[in-house]
Amino acid sequence: MSDLLTITSLIKSFNPKEGTVINGIDLRISKGAVVSLLGESGSGKTTLARLIAGLEVPDSGEITLDGKIVANALRFVPPQHRKVGMVFQDYALFPHMTVSKNVGYGIPNPSEKGNRVQEVLALVGLQDVGHRYPHQLSGGQQQRIALARALAPKPKVLLLDEPFSNLDASLKHHLRSELFQIIRKSNVTALFLTHDTQDAMVVSDSIVVLQNGEIQQGGTAKELFENPNNLYIAALFGPVVEFNRNDLSLFNFTGNALTTYAIRQDRFEVNNKKLPHATAVIIKESTYLGNFFLNRAELPNTKIIQFVSTKKMQNTVLLGFEESALMAFER
Repeated sequence: MSDLLTITSLIKSFNPKEGTVINGIDLRISKGAVVSLLGESGSGKTTLARLIAGLEVPDSGEITLDGKIVANALRFVPPQHRKVGMVFQDYALFPHMTVSKNVGYGIPNPSEKGNRVQEVLALVGLQDVGHRYPHQLSGGQQQRIALARALAPKPKVLLLDEPFSNLDASLKHHLRSELFQIIRKSNVTALFLTHDTQDAMVVSDSIVVLQNGEIQQGGTAKELFENPNNLYIAALFGPVVEFNRNDLSLFNFTGNALTTYAIRQDRFEVNNKKLPHATAVIIKESTYLGNFFLNRAELPNTKIIQFVSTKKMQNTVLLGFEESALMAFER
């Protein structure tokens, strides 16, 4: 599969005294792929999206879209000529326009507008609401209309900036799969910006983790979860317990002073005397959280850690782990 979007050595700063927001990013995205840009607020994901769309000018580096350079030191293609669609957090629908006029707003050819509007409304399952206004729709319907409007001009790349942030949890989980089934049917290349790791794992072919304007790691959800490059990525994909060499000595494990270790909270085992790496811990609290109990426990060196179990823990238990559960990162 050929690359639709190529980013090379991209750098962007808004205030040189505050450093770079995008710091030397290299990225290749295949045609038809759905890729999540995952990062906390301030990681640079929105700035990267705006650079791709042409809403910001890079300080240096190059962006190539569908084989054509759209930004480098000698060339800058304005956003209206890049064929990049955007779905914003707040949907940004025009309140004074009907749904049909909202969806058709970006279609350049008037003769194609009517058919294309009905085509994308049918794609999002809202072909009967074209006469309504945005305020007459539910949040989920508005989200789908925003998606239809972005897809209507047949963009080469679709950017979705935290599209579920304004939805409650139950509606988000329903729409999450629905919206990305629509995206896949449309065969558009999509970049999904999010701080929610679960969202990224559910909807994308691959995930790119951003931190402080740099790519920390890219790969499938399985690759990032099972083989994180560093402690930051490990913690993004679920709670971990961080250990140093002295902590691990309590579990009869010889560690390295220059290495940071971590174990996911669900990889500990309780009262398994066959484990070679185990120690007695004092249960301070065991909280019921539906499918599991979250336990606060004190190690022999008084350090407090948390682990999960299927049963309520109390008093003193033997806590251990398989060596394969231990993640190790160089400092």
